Amino acid sequence: MKKVIFFLSFLMVFSCKSQNIKDILPTIDSKFEVFDTILYKKLYNKNPSYPSETLDNGSYLEMNVANYGKSYSMTLQNSYYTLTKVYFPNGNIKTKGISNNTESLQIGIWYEFDENGKLIKEIDYDKPYKFTFEDILKFCEKEGIPLTKGPVLQSTGFHTTITRRIEKEKPIWEIEWKKKFNIVESIILDGTSGKIISRRESEFINN
Repeated sequence: MKKVIFFLSFLMVFSCKSQNIKDILPTIDSKFEVFDTILYKKLYNKNPSYPSETLDNGSYLEMNVANYGKSYSMTLQNSYYTLTKVYFPNGNIKTKGISNNTESLQIGIWYEFDENGKLIKEIDYDKPYKFTFEDILKFCEKEGIPLTKGPVLQSTGFHTTITRRIEKEKPIWEIEWKKKFNIVESIILDGTSGKIISRRESEFINN
């Protein structure tokens, strides 16, 4: 019996350490789904001006309804990831995938559907980048660049942003962070090798 208890305790400790090494990604799949009207009404009744809620597990949930469509986003607690879903006005899923928590970067495979719910496209946004988002997180840690975990809300000050793009047929990363109280540094990295291409400082003006 003592051996069993010790083994279970070991598994729990190992599991916690493993989760600390890398944030758990939200679950995402290519299945058809519809907007959860009941959940939206629950959030709307609590906060009509901004339907949102912090869940029991610490995740932050937002839902919105407009003439052009509907949306759902959930940011995991102590994580750099947000699960985003956009719906057609009829409530059928339009697109869904994972972004970073500033929602400036689409990560992994995103799924697109037509208005009748048929899956029409899968886009792997990571494909051109051998230097991965996880590599960027390690780079920021090494450089002492602060990153915000969990939900990044409006009017909460300057937060480090991570973006990427194809420039002159080459994948690149860009990190913008507040190096000093009045200085923002932009770092460009090669998306294949991770080599620093350039560093540029500019004055930070707080509007």
